Amino acid sequence: MELFAFDIECCGQYPDYDTFLREDERGANLFKKKFLKMGWDQKWSIDDAYIQNAGIITTYGKICCISFGYVDNNGNNQIKSFWGEDEKEIVNDFNELLKKIELKNFNLSGFRVFHYDIPFILHKLHKWGIKPANMIYMYDKKPWDLRVVDIADDWKGKFAWAYSFDEVCYELGIESPKDNMDGSDVHRYYWEGKLEDIKRYCEKDVNSTLEVGKVLYK
Repeated sequence: MELFAFDIECCGQYPDYDTFLREDERGANLFKKKFLKMGWDQKWSIDDAYIQNAGIITTYGKICCISFGYVDNNGNNQIKSFWGEDEKEIVNDFNELLKKIELKNFNLSGFRVFHYDIPFILHKLHKWGIKPANMIYMYDKKPWDLRVVDIADDWKGKFAWAYSFDEVCYELGIESPKDNMDGSDVHRYYWEGKLEDIKRYCEKDVNSTLEVGKVLYK
């Protein structure tokens, strides 16, 4: 099975809640409603809640990196990234790449991509008025028409327990992609200007995905 692995990293659209409120009162008030509805006020200030959660909610977050890769004919992992501060450019470049990939035999792959990465990218394509490539367009498709291999779903199967990607890598003896940072650090790194660190982290996730794929789908 030929996998086209990918991973996204996201951060909040603003560095903190006060900036959000000052720059976009409507959006900040919507976030405040969610803050109260979710009971986050019981454990966080609204600023802490924004920093912790904005990056993982499409309404308040933005994509700052998409890394992707495949295994070449020599068995080597080939990995690249679209990254930076311009979300529209990132998602458009990735969408254009998918139009080329879908002409080959690749299947999109990653960990929890069905439930996070794919819908996040789709939301952003719609936001920026970009028609999604057919390969990532999930609406109204039959299961057998989807070219997506979600390692999280395959690994869990019908077993009682859910697994983190780090746990899957550990069990299979694959190097952890979470050795220097994890997803909770992305917001802070982005607003500290550490975009290259985010890119390296995202690419390590893709590399580990390809290594897991070599074990599961050989």
